[in-house]
Amino acid sequence: MAKSAPGPRRPELTRWNITSSIAIDGTSASGKSTNAKLVAKSLGYVYVDTGAMYRTLAWYCLKKNVDVNDHKAVASLCRRWKSELRCVEDGLRYVQLLVDGYYPEKEIRSNETSAAVPHVAAVPRCASG
Repeated sequence: MAKSAPGPRRPELTRWNITSSIAIDGTSASGKSTNAKLVAKSLGYVYVDTGAMYRTLAWYCLKKNVDVNDHKAVASLCRRWKSELRCVEDGLRYVQLLVDGYYPEKEIRSNETSAAVPHVAAVPRCASG
C-alpha cells in the first residue's frame, strides 16, 4: 500500500520570511490594534504591535531605574537588554517581545509605563531599530 504524500507544510513560526507588511497609523485609542488584528487574521499575517514594543522598553527603563528623559541612557539600555521576539499562535499569530525571557503583559499597560512611552519613543536610536 502506498503512503499518501503529506499535505502542504506550514512555515515554522520562528522563521521570519517577511515578504510584505501592512502598517496602520493613527491617533491613540482610534482602533488601530483592533483593525490590525482583524486584517492580520483574515490575511493570515502575523500581528506585530510595535506600540507594545515601545511599552516594553519603557517598562524596562522604569524597572532598571533609567531616566526615560535621558536619551543616551535609554539608547544604552536598548543596546544592552536581552530581548527576543516570540511568535505565538492563539487563533491569531502575533509577536511578543520578551525581556530576560519574560513577557511583561500586564506591566506594560500600567499608568506609569504609559506615561514613560512617549519619552522612550522619542529616542532616535530606539525608534530606528
